[in-house]
Amino acid sequence: MGSQRVFLTGASGCIGQYIAEALMTQTDCELYLLVRDPKRLTINPQSRGGVHVIAGDLQEIAQYAELLKTINCAILTAAAWGGGTTPHDINVSKTLQLVQLLNPAVCDRIIYFSTASLLDQNGQILREAAHFGTDYIRSKYDVLKQLQRLEIADRLTVLFPTLV
Repeated sequence: MGSQRVFLTGASGCIGQYIAEALMTQTDCELYLLVRDPKRLTINPQSRGGVHVIAGDLQEIAQYAELLKTINCAILTAAAWGGGTTPHDINVSKTLQLVQLLNPAVCDRIIYFSTASLLDQNGQILREAAHFGTDYIRSKYDVLKQLQRLEIADRLTVLFPTLV
């Protein structure tokens, strides 16, 4: 991957920490790790060059607009579950804003972590999740539908982890 630039949200979270570690140890990508609290990182970002820790929040994603235009791969694991933050604002509005700040001529891959709670036993999206799920589930349903309509949707890979 060499000169690939990867932007990872939620790098200190349940899934993000493992992705950050794998990217650091198994690639030579230039990494940009967005975390609210760098002290929660389980990796040592100084263990190799090309790792940039960005202490920030999706609430302020617009301030990273110039950087996001240069990103080749965005891995989106950050999510708001509730309790202090509105899941819809982070999980829908700010996630969509981040994706729209990516340059379609530069970004060739977006990996978005959703939730298996949206799926039925056959792996199909439950439309009921839009109406009967928790705020978190409804927000994940809403953003998934909107992401699939974007110009850059052909580069989108959606993962549905079952347990976080």
